Amino acid sequence: MRVGKTKELLIEQIKARIPLLVQHNGILDEIAIQLNKYNISLGNIIELINDHNKLIEAQLQDLLLLGEQLHLKFADSDQDWIKEWLNPSEIKELRLYIKESPYDEIITLPYTFENVIKTGHNEYAAIVPNSIIGKLWMSGITMYNPNIQRQAKKKRVKNEIIEVMNLNPKSLREIEKQTLDGDLITSTLRYNAKVGTGEDGAELIYDDREKSLTLLEGTQIDVLDGAHRTFSIYNAYMKRVDLEGNMIVIFSNMTEAQCKRVQVDMAKANPIPKPRLRELAKDKLADEVVIELKADGELKGRITSNSNVKYSYGEVVTFSELSDAIDHSFQLENRLEVIEVAKVINDYMMYLFAYYKSNLSDKNSLMFKSRMFIGHIELAARMFEHTIPFDNLRQYLNKIDFSTDNPLWEEIGILKYGSMSARSRTKIQSVFQHLLKE
Repeated sequence: MRVGKTKELLIEQIKARIPLLVQHNGILDEIAIQLNKYNISLGNIIELINDHNKLIEAQLQDLLLLGEQLHLKFADSDQDWIKEWLNPSEIKELRLYIKESPYDEIITLPYTFENVIKTGHNEYAAIVPNSIIGKLWMSGITMYNPNIQRQAKKKRVKNEIIEVMNLNPKSLREIEKQTLDGDLITSTLRYNAKVGTGEDGAELIYDDREKSLTLLEGTQIDVLDGAHRTFSIYNAYMKRVDLEGNMIVIFSNMTEAQCKRVQVDMAKANPIPKPRLRELAKDKLADEVVIELKADGELKGRITSNSNVKYSYGEVVTFSELSDAIDHSFQLENRLEVIEVAKVINDYMMYLFAYYKSNLSDKNSLMFKSRMFIGHIELAARMFEHTIPFDNLRQYLNKIDFSTDNPLWEEIGILKYGSMSARSRTKIQSVFQHLLKE
């Protein structure tokens, strides 16, 4: 490498761009296509961006090729990045690099499973060896999709918050050991062939006569249920290819919306946190408004599906708290109103965050506490109802002292022993309602 360039510096550059990469599945796929010519699979890339230790252990060539692709996708300049790191002879050598693997060749599509039983509409059950479970993940065919996982886990990387699999390290180690020892009990996993990923418009074909299921070219398989076992079996496979045992895998071919319905059904046997269950079930129109707000606008990345808000991660309100507030303050009659209400709330939030940004990091301010959003939604609804522009927001909110030292909060029972009371919803709403009457 050129003078001043080190592997450690290269790793830091890659880590700085990981948050951008995980937000763009399409770009990740494009990078995987480019690196495939070097025998670097999508599974290899995912492993690198999810595990700092894997970055440290990785071959320098793998890091250089990944770093080059990240620069091409996300850098502002058009400069030839690789020339900053390597001299001409080293670049020529890098272009001839092929990643070696101690394992069998990766699985490529189309791929056929035998002795498969059709169990329902677009659902098929197969007995899959553990070695193939590991190999599918290593080959980048099975993958993680935060949109259909029961709960994504937020992780801070540099100054960005990204979503990763919410896996229990202790469980992973135990399952991996059982797999290596041949003691892992057979259980059922659910894999979904994502609709729209097949190159020719179809993701899989079932031959009823031959009882075979073929995954077609381009198909991406999301782990719908069984992430712990899948990832643990993969870890075991990376240590030993001749794994014993099998898993029952139910393959499906559903949209993300259909996958979320399956999650709700499975929750009857495997509890999911109530806010996440409500989000998946979409049991009222207010929930759909929240889903719109999660997808785009000022509250994107600030709404949590968990029961508790992690303010250090930039979260400000729970899914259920926000949904209940919308349900109470807006009279939603049909789905046509969902987009309109989402726009009203987002416009309000745009001015709120712009005018009072400093309060976000003020631990002595209640303005952006999750429970306080009951009041914000009420004020947004009433201002919209009376055609009051949101750029007048300061005129009303400046009437309230949001500091925790304000005796009003304890006097009316909103604040008790330094924490916001769970029974304070109507009182908060009343405080904000009076702002327009004064």
